[in-house]
Amino acid sequence: NRLFTNLFANAVEACNSNSVCKIEVRESIENNMLRVAIRDNGEGIAPEMQDRIFVPNFTTKSSGTGLGLAMCKGIVEKAHGRIWFETSQGQGTVFFVELPLVTVQD
Repeated sequence: NRLFTNLFANAVEACNSNSVCKIEVRESIENNMLRVAIRDNGEGIAPEMQDRIFVPNFTTKSSGTGLGLAMCKGIVEKAHGRIWFETSQGQGTVFFVELPLVTVQD
């Protein structure tokens, strides 16, 4: 829950300057992996900040601890998944989370 709560909160904050905040969520399954994509229509992530976006205590906001995305990365990696993003200045950002599917035996 914390993983997606943080990603949704960041998506909402990213489009604060827009009159309409649009968040799109897509999911797919491929090669026994669940992929979730969360797209916002915010300003995007500046190139000089992209390498540090998952670093603990790094934030682009005037408040906050800068732990949200670092925590997301830790959660995903602990589950043997991966997290990454694609961003475009003035267009928005998409965060991708890929997690292995778990098979439950009866």
